[in-house]
Amino acid sequence: MKRYFLLAIVIFFGVFPVCLKAQQIQTDRPNETESPAVVPDRHLQLESGFHYEKEDGIQTVESPQAVMRYGLFRNAELRFETAFQFTREDGQPQMGIQPSAVGIKYHVLDHKGVLPDLAVLSRLYIPWMADKAFKEDHYSPEVRLLVQHEISSKAHLGYNAGVQWVSENLQPEYIYTLSADHALTKRIKLVVEAYGTVLSHHHAQNTADAALLFLLSPDVQLDITAGTGLMHGGSQKFAAAGFSIRI
Repeated sequence: MKRYFLLAIVIFFGVFPVCLKAQQIQTDRPNETESPAVVPDRHLQLESGFHYEKEDGIQTVESPQAVMRYGLFRNAELRFETAFQFTREDGQPQMGIQPSAVGIKYHVLDHKGVLPDLAVLSRLYIPWMADKAFKEDHYSPEVRLLVQHEISSKAHLGYNAGVQWVSENLQPEYIYTLSADHALTKRIKLVVEAYGTVLSHHHAQNTADAALLFLLSPDVQLDITAGTGLMHGGSQKFAAAGFSIRI
């Protein structure tokens, strides 16, 4: 058995990368800013991770987080997103599947000169696709505009602007994100980000994070992230790690 396991490792890290496509994988994790890139036509991309958060004495673990993205055609992808959550508040644990989401991303514009990459992402959180502890009252739709500028061959600036109708009362919650990335080497990328949400007549809930992405091959990526709340973002602290693969 040990011999076969070692053989599998050699194949995965040796032969497999040689056969991969030249185009590098682009993921929507680990940060909040969604990329305007879509998964290539007729390919499946799996993005999974572990997320730990502590805020005002409430501890939350999401594992696994999972996003499945499938390339419909050159400019569009279908998505399914879900996560298993464990929460402990005042010593009382709750666990189960959060409301899952289905969505579609459409790439509108390729970058050219000063023009950025541009895409639109829409998704719908489905209240009954969840365990009892996390079921919501209503469907919760979300729409985002996704933008990315190429600053140089090693650096990009990205931002999102959008709105989500909160399931509890269907009030609109506005979303902003701003991120910058820089390739430290051919296989390691640094990402820094600020993002937030705001309801009408409320202060924005702001957060910042930093991440390192490790490219194991053109189709395989690892990531680690750490972040904190800012200003009205409360005492939120979090850390995450993930694995993504395109097949």
